[in-house]
Amino acid sequence: MQTEGKSIVLISKNPDISALVESVVQFRPETVLKRCDATLSEMNGTASELALKNDLVIFCPEGDTDRDVAAVREIRSRVQSGAQVIALADARTPFADMRRLSEAGVSDVLPDNLTPDELAGTLWKVMDSDAGQGTAAAEGSRNGMVIPVAHARGGAGATTVAVNLADSLTQRSGFRTKTAASKVALVDLDLQFGAVSSFLDLQPGRCLYQMADEGLMPDATFLQQSMTEASAGLWVLPAPAEFAPLHMLEAQQIQALITQLRSQFDYVVVDLPRVLVEWLSPVLEASERLVMVTDCSVPSIAQAQRLIKFYGGVNVGLEVDVVINRKRKPMFAASHEKEASRVLQRPFDHWLADDPAAALAAADQGVPLSTAASRSALIKGIRRLAASMIDARQAQSATVN
Repeated sequence: MQTEGKSIVLISKNPDISALVESVVQFRPETVLKRCDATLSEMNGTASELALKNDLVIFCPEGDTDRDVAAVREIRSRVQSGAQVIALADARTPFADMRRLSEAGVSDVLPDNLTPDELAGTLWKVMDSDAGQGTAAAEGSRNGMVIPVAHARGGAGATTVAVNLADSLTQRSGFRTKTAASKVALVDLDLQFGAVSSFLDLQPGRCLYQMADEGLMPDATFLQQSMTEASAGLWVLPAPAEFAPLHMLEAQQIQALITQLRSQFDYVVVDLPRVLVEWLSPVLEASERLVMVTDCSVPSIAQAQRLIKFYGGVNVGLEVDVVINRKRKPMFAASHEKEASRVLQRPFDHWLADDPAAALAAADQGVPLSTAASRSALIKGIRRLAASMIDARQAQSATVN
């Protein structure tokens, strides 16, 4: 269903917000924008009437969450169907307040510092209510495959692997308009030094920091408000910009986060921190395959062995895929490579070619390798790794069915 010919009501006293919404709506000339210079609570019954007669109501919370929640509930008590409601809140609004607004009946709570393109994408998606109803049931029952990505040493290239593995798992196709066959979440749990956002030219998020700082248990609303769609099928939960002590998170919070992610996505790729903390256990317990990025040097193999032993102690049935990064697969393995495989007690099935030019091009542009260097040997190796994950999930589904 197209959004042309619909009507939007903006309730705000902020001229900057009015200018932002106008800049979006001007590109849809058949969409009517009505402006109300007021707060939602000041509108009283008028807001309910507007919700009945229009397709979307946008308001700016006035700083008093109790009043905002009461006003939204008043609208919903009078208007059982009709307009969707969106709140454009201060970017620093606590998640607890966002959740209260969502529970009261707000369709989405967005930061007020969005770019026009970001706001437009959300507005048209929310107004397309038929599509939202049609996919609601499927979105909550995906039982996604959790794939942590670990590294044996700093600088091993684990984030490059995690970003491009997640991108490859979307299985996008199409020449002009890309369509994703799978919905993939990429989660950066390296709270202190996470770099996923910079690899994809995204802003670091405050969501994980707020979750830890406020003791929030993440739910579907948290995912909706904290994840960014980087490209078709690929959604990212970035690490915070603030320096976050690792002990701030609790294992129960991560368990709830992983449960929510599995219900909403086909694949959940997690970029792990190198340090071992208690809240990693829920990630490992929910995982079926783990990617260990390393090289064949003695220190790296020794560290990989220690990490694999730890991870296996948490999840005895965890399958570990050892990825040898920055080296093409040799026709005949050297003696030290054979010894490394013996030490880890695993075959080295995945080798990623050293292609610094392709990796640098992708990093400089803030895009995946599939966009910056789609024919590079590096992305071909990562696609083979992704294919093995896809085959494993399909085999598991066939067994269950």
